[in-house]
Amino acid sequence: MQMPLANLVILADDDQDHGTLFERILKGVAPSKTLTVVRDGEELLRLLAVVTPEILFLDLNMPCKNGIQCLQEIRKSENLKDIKVVVYSSSSRMSDIRRSYIHKADLYMVKPFHTEHLHNALDNVLNKESWQAAALKNHYYINNRFVPFTAPL
Repeated sequence: MQMPLANLVILADDDQDHGTLFERILKGVAPSKTLTVVRDGEELLRLLAVVTPEILFLDLNMPCKNGIQCLQEIRKSENLKDIKVVVYSSSSRMSDIRRSYIHKADLYMVKPFHTEHLHNALDNVLNKESWQAAALKNHYYINNRFVPFTAPL
């Protein structure tokens, strides 16, 4: 397995405006991080064949391959299965959150509507030592806070 590149963050999201906002907020929260943005699932998988990020933010609704299809391939790959994956979607539907956790997402984050909330979300995910703890797999991030996820997996 490739070692994750320290400080490399990948955002897989087809919304160019959101990618620009994400990059601006990320620079304020974690200036040492380098962001690479890809616009579709196939582009993401090609990139992951040559680099392993410290963390991947993965949108569910992308062209070519959607986020769940990418997550399935990532978790099946011996070289990629341990990548930290945050599903990063505008969907707050319990079925999408449940499906993401079934396919072994590390965390589910609903895209914040305010820049301040995005700042807080990235600060929590990138700087919080315990975010990857098993207890957080029973939560999702929405409206500027972690919320317990109670639907059965």
